[in-house]
Amino acid sequence: MVVAYSYCTDTTVNIEDAYTGRGFDFSGTRNFDQKTGYRSQSFLTVPMKNHESEIIGVLQLINAKHAATGAISPSPRPTSDSPSPFASQAATR
Repeated sequence: MVVAYSYCTDTTVNIEDAYTGRGFDFSGTRNFDQKTGYRSQSFLTVPMKNHESEIIGVLQLINAKHAATGAISPSPRPTSDSPSPFASQAATR
């Protein structure tokens, strides 16, 4: 229920490993993984907002890949000094 939590609390949730993370029940995820042979690991869940800052949906990305190696890795954590990846797009529109 990470998506519901993210929506209801207007919070970005970044989970490095669903199998070891705390605070959420990932038993359904583990069951899916067991049945399909998939391995869900990292989850980045972000509320999407419109121009009036109303939440209109939630985006969830699963299993971030390291750019150089292609290995599954935790989603990068933004820092206060790192620019938004959308800053250049917003400036050109």
